[in-house]
Amino acid sequence: MTSFQCVRPVTIGTGVAKTNLGSVNKASENQNLIEFTPFYSCVITTTVESLFSETAIESISVKDILPKRVLNPVVQAGLGATYGNIIPILESFECNTPLINGSNDIITAFAQAQVANTGVPLHGVEFHFSDSPPRNPQMYFDKPDNETGSGTAATSVSGNSITINGGRMLQNLYASMALTTPLASKPQLATMTFSSANFNSSQGLEIALQPVGMGLGATLSAGQPIGTKRKNVGMGMKATCVINTSLFVASAMTTASNFIAGIGYTKA
Repeated sequence: MTSFQCVRPVTIGTGVAKTNLGSVNKASENQNLIEFTPFYSCVITTTVESLFSETAIESISVKDILPKRVLNPVVQAGLGATYGNIIPILESFECNTPLINGSNDIITAFAQAQVANTGVPLHGVEFHFSDSPPRNPQMYFDKPDNETGSGTAATSVSGNSITINGGRMLQNLYASMALTTPLASKPQLATMTFSSANFNSSQGLEIALQPVGMGLGATLSAGQPIGTKRKNVGMGMKATCVINTSLFVASAMTTASNFIAGIGYTKA
């Protein structure tokens, strides 16, 4: 059987500090953390401010759970006094984390804004447990600490790197690009490249970001229905792997955006 628990949403404030959202105690029967699902919104929607954040889960009692730091799909900024707002479809992150039958381990959720937001963001996390042991290798997730500015030109921009120790197979790719000030007829259209001298193959890993269109007028709603993700990559990695990221901006912008990448991988 499977079960669900939630860390209910709490505010992460208006800055960029890592915030403890709360914890869940797994049931003694649970032997597998199948997945976790962040959910979030702003209390006060604020013009020209995207909700651009990460979620992490940690535990002092569950062995080898780290790292699990993920990108939350962006709630894109709007422009004007009466614009609309779209929260992307919820993204679940499959873990397959083994848990000890009979224990009551505590798992704690954290959230952190990449860019300060005066809209008082609320974040929570749903956990999905199973009473049966995992059948697949445990997944780990990581990302850089900091975002990078895209600039405004249609060109390539280097992002921050991710260093993985003890990984074996790169499985998932994630990318986010958050608007600062939306402007008419200035869409977000870009790709993200993941590269490393420590990959087992020289084949390319360039993925398309979810495009964000932009209409006309002084009041603009920039809806992004889903985050950017690619699964089942299957790229082998050396024991220590430095993954470099870069953004290619296909359409010039008047105001820069912020971007960041993330990955999911296995150690087995």
